[in-house]
Amino acid sequence: MKRRTEPKPKRSGASALFVTILLAFAIAVLTLLALWFVYQNASILYALIGVFGVYLVYLVIGLSLIGGRQKKAEKTEKLLKAALSEGPCLVYLAYFGGERHIKKPSPHRREYLIEIFEPQAKDESLKKHLWFGLSEREEHELAVFKRYEAKAAYPALALLEGQTVYVAAGFFDAAKDAPSFREFFNKNHIVIYGDN
Repeated sequence: MKRRTEPKPKRSGASALFVTILLAFAIAVLTLLALWFVYQNASILYALIGVFGVYLVYLVIGLSLIGGRQKKAEKTEKLLKAALSEGPCLVYLAYFGGERHIKKPSPHRREYLIEIFEPQAKDESLKKHLWFGLSEREEHELAVFKRYEAKAAYPALALLEGQTVYVAAGFFDAAKDAPSFREFFNKNHIVIYGDN
């Protein structure tokens, strides 16, 4: 049986910036430490202690933010898998990002609204859901069929396979030729809603 291997995630601009700043702080600490050994000056020692303190605070805050983001993504994926495993469903997908992220999706930005509905939900109601003229009463009737709702990042879309997915016409037109969405569109039955 052939093992499925997933590509290594690319480092985002934010994490590259974090590592660069962390490296700059480390170089500053080492430089001040070397200067203190050479000159034995108290002002250099105070500067060393101050820069090292800022380095530690930056390191702790940065690692806790990265860990929090990963935990949130794992929780979303776990809940999404559970909602999809309950049986046949309809998926409503809305995109809130910019056109640049269609061509090169961000692995961390939660730009997608994924709503899982029971298959009994009305097709026309899902096509008009949120922005396209569904009355408040009809929105309430549709909400009865909702299993799960979450804002998710691009990697969560890989969990949607073999589903009926409702996608906005504008998003579909922009993403249909993008390599990052070609497989997603091929793996699912796509229903277009809204106007271009």
